[in-house]
Amino acid sequence: MQNWCPKGPVSPLPLPDGCGVSEVIAAWMPVGVIQPEDPIPNLTNAPLVDAFEASTFATAKRAHEHASARYVLATLLRDIGFEPSDLQIVRDEHRKPKLVWKDAETRDRAGAPPSLQLPEISLGHSNGVSIAAVSLNGSSIGIDAEPLDVPRARNLLTMMTSGQELQHLEQLWEIDANGGMQEATRTWVVKEAVQKACGLGMHIAPQSFSVLDRDEVVIKHDCSGFRLELHH
Repeated sequence: MQNWCPKGPVSPLPLPDGCGVSEVIAAWMPVGVIQPEDPIPNLTNAPLVDAFEASTFATAKRAHEHASARYVLATLLRDIGFEPSDLQIVRDEHRKPKLVWKDAETRDRAGAPPSLQLPEISLGHSNGVSIAAVSLNGSSIGIDAEPLDVPRARNLLTMMTSGQELQHLEQLWEIDANGGMQEATRTWVVKEAVQKACGLGMHIAPQSFSVLDRDEVVIKHDCSGFRLELHH
């Protein structure tokens, strides 16, 4: 089995000015061209990869995407003064990823006080690119990205929007199918980032909230409430 290795450099991901470089940093790297017949690589040398989770991957593509996103995250963590080997990623019941110390001894050896709040993180991958973002002030964060030139079916609109937002996208599609498709992609990217920031994924239906012409969205779900800034 071949060991996983990075397919390219980690590069800074420019973010909108409103995010604030003192609050959020992000980066990306290429995943590489993975063929369906390629063998699944050995991920034991990839940073922040959980061995059990890695053992469940059925395709080489999934393994490379997973390892690449965590490699990007490890690079960001080193940039802000953390040693990735001291940390691990755990998932909650909704599979939201979170950084934790490997153990108290590791935390103490790193000289971190027990009260130190580890950064919030968000990971993603799409069409040969992996991305990661770190929230430096500990606030919830979600990041997503998709290429604008990938064709998408119009019937996806009713699966992701409703009301005035759906009407707006339908009208754009009627005027210019390509422009409407791109705006639908932008809308979906923002909504997926919101779902990630809330940590609830598709438990929050994308049709249940609108991001049309908004720089903030407020969501209530069960007994939880979220107020999120939107940047894209």
